[in-house]
Amino acid sequence: MDTKWNGTSHDPGADLEYCVTSQIQEVIEGMEEASGVVRVKPQKHPRLRSWTGLAALLVGFALVVGSLGTALGRWTTHDDEDFWKSDWQETAAFRRAVSDYVRDFLTLGAGGELDWYNTVLEGTVLQTDGGWWGELSISEPVAEETIDAAPDAGYQWDKNVLYQILQKGKPLYTNTDQALAYVQGLPEGYNFLLIFKDGKAQAWKDGEELDLYGDGVYNEDCEWYLPGYENFTAGEGVEDVEVRMAVRQIPIPYLQGQYADGYVFDSSLLYDLYQGLEQVRILYLEAAVALAAGIGLLVLARCLREDRRRAEAAIAAKTVYVWTEARFLTVAVCLLWLIFGYTDQGRPIWLLSHFLSSIGNVSPTTLVRGYLPEGICMAVENLPILLLLCLVLWLIHNDHRHNPKAGRRSLLRRAFRVLRAEELRRPVQKRLRWQAMAPMVVMATAGILGVAALLVGSQFWWWDIYGISIAATATLYFLVLLFCALFARRQLSLARDIGSVCDHIAAIRAGDLTASLSLPEDADLRQAAEDLTNLQAGLQTALEDRTRSERMKVELISNVSHDLKTPLTSILSYAELLRQEPLEGAAADYARIIDEKAQRLKSMVQDVFEVSKAAADQLPVHLERLDFAKLVRQTLADMADPIEKSGLAFRVDLPETEVPITADGKRMYRVFQNLIQNALQYALPGSRVYVTLTVSGGRAETAVRNTSRQELPEGVDFTARFVRGDESRTDGGSGLGLSIARSFTEACGGTLAVETVADLFTVQVSFPLTPGP
Repeated sequence: MDTKWNGTSHDPGADLEYCVTSQIQEVIEGMEEASGVVRVKPQKHPRLRSWTGLAALLVGFALVVGSLGTALGRWTTHDDEDFWKSDWQETAAFRRAVSDYVRDFLTLGAGGELDWYNTVLEGTVLQTDGGWWGELSISEPVAEETIDAAPDAGYQWDKNVLYQILQKGKPLYTNTDQALAYVQGLPEGYNFLLIFKDGKAQAWKDGEELDLYGDGVYNEDCEWYLPGYENFTAGEGVEDVEVRMAVRQIPIPYLQGQYADGYVFDSSLLYDLYQGLEQVRILYLEAAVALAAGIGLLVLARCLREDRRRAEAAIAAKTVYVWTEARFLTVAVCLLWLIFGYTDQGRPIWLLSHFLSSIGNVSPTTLVRGYLPEGICMAVENLPILLLLCLVLWLIHNDHRHNPKAGRRSLLRRAFRVLRAEELRRPVQKRLRWQAMAPMVVMATAGILGVAALLVGSQFWWWDIYGISIAATATLYFLVLLFCALFARRQLSLARDIGSVCDHIAAIRAGDLTASLSLPEDADLRQAAEDLTNLQAGLQTALEDRTRSERMKVELISNVSHDLKTPLTSILSYAELLRQEPLEGAAADYARIIDEKAQRLKSMVQDVFEVSKAAADQLPVHLERLDFAKLVRQTLADMADPIEKSGLAFRVDLPETEVPITADGKRMYRVFQNLIQNALQYALPGSRVYVTLTVSGGRAETAVRNTSRQELPEGVDFTARFVRGDESRTDGGSGLGLSIARSFTEACGGTLAVETVADLFTVQVSFPLTPGP
């Protein structure tokens, strides 16, 4: 009965799948729980994190630069060393203001005249024939009119300072009904009292007397600028003058309407001072908060730097479409705005000219206290432009970091490539000649245009025209500097390319035919480099062909020599058997000739075989210490019979002392055997053969000289294989004797050279001397 219809039958495949899955899951869980394994969780909101990091970077930088710029600008251009003091009457600004009031009141008491630009009210009032005009609250100034007013009219309406000016005890000028003679009698709201009498001043604050004079000697560090010091007296005219003044604890604004003339006095010196200190404290506090916030944002941007790079890459993908010229034009506009957008347009030019004219005498103190505050003030006044400049520079840097140079858009680069392509079509001589002349032409043209611009600007001495001429001249010389920088870069590239070509030529000369030379496509020497590479490839091919040919030749000779040994051995054996037979007449001569020719052929085959091994660097040598002189004597002694039968006179000059060299004795014996045999075979009959051995310069040299019986041809390498002096080749020689001698000598570490002078044939064998044991 089939019981599988209801689907409850057991499936072995499902059990296997479940078992494998369970094992894999256990392995993964075990790896996650193992020590040292960190489980990486995917980050949430990657897009938000990347743009948050970028925004934190930009905003944080803006806050840091803005806060530092604002604070430094204020600090370097104002006297804010007491901004942190909560009591404004403890500040140096308050002491200076009180001192100025005393100076003005003493001048009035002595009957002197006050100039508006040299009073405590400077900048807030205008002098008229009858008194003082205050700073107006309306936008357009009214016409000045002459009014009749008391000499102290400019001080009367500001009740933040109550004063009495007495002469011989009688009031001259005052703005209060109070006596101001005692601290206890001060009006409500006033806590500071100063009385100048008998050439000295006394002051009380909050009922306590202040120390105004210190040690009694005035110097620049003194806090109060008041007469009464030993070296700072009131002088004549104020002996009977007494000044009393009281200052409100918290100043309030005082306004005086002059509606008949259509304006309102709205300036109060001490109130402005009080408010200014409050605003300065708020400014520095806001700068500190902004700085802290900016640093916090920069720290956040640092923490999100990996995520931020995705946003930077996204921005770079957009900025790649911006033309390079547009970027640098924006930078130039920002820089010009920072320089010439200053309120006092003549100030930057004056500072620059003054700095350049006195650059050799500028001290660090002058830089810090003179030029630096002005520069900071100029930058702070155009802080948004400065931040915009920083943003543009960052965008350029970000684009250069993410986008290759080839992918950036540039009109100048495109035009330059077109011009460069046209230029490369001309010969390299003309290109280099033009490059040599270009700097002189450009600088001469720029100099003429710059002088012309300055002359035109000097004829119109107002800042619109003169400033434009200065800006044009500065821009022109900036372009000249840019051209010089590009030209220098071009020349450095040319120098580098020339160096590469020279190094490549030296490498080829040294035998390295595999070195590669690659120059940029727009290089002036690109064509020359390609020609040199092609020449190198041709040399490499020719060398390979020659090497292959030589190898094949050596292999052929070696194989043929080896193959000739077997039949030659048989010929020699049968020739020897024939000579042992009792032959008569011509048969005996034939057997003798066969044996002699076979022996000669055996010698030739052996020579060819040895030359082949030497050419293939397969010649075995056994180097040992030898006596060079003894070796030559032994060779001459062993060849005494052939020498005696030759009829030649040998002149031997060998030293009696040991001449130690390192060589293979058997190979060198064969060398001198060949040299002596060559002299016996080719020397002029009846002539002399000279064999000498000399030692000099750490080397031992043996020379074998003989006069040739035949005229020696010129330009022939007698050490080459199969080369003989007898071009008819009827002398019985093989042409391998000197070749074998040179190969054996070089294999032993020596040198062999052949020299011919007319019919004088000289062979020189030289070895370095071996030091003693």
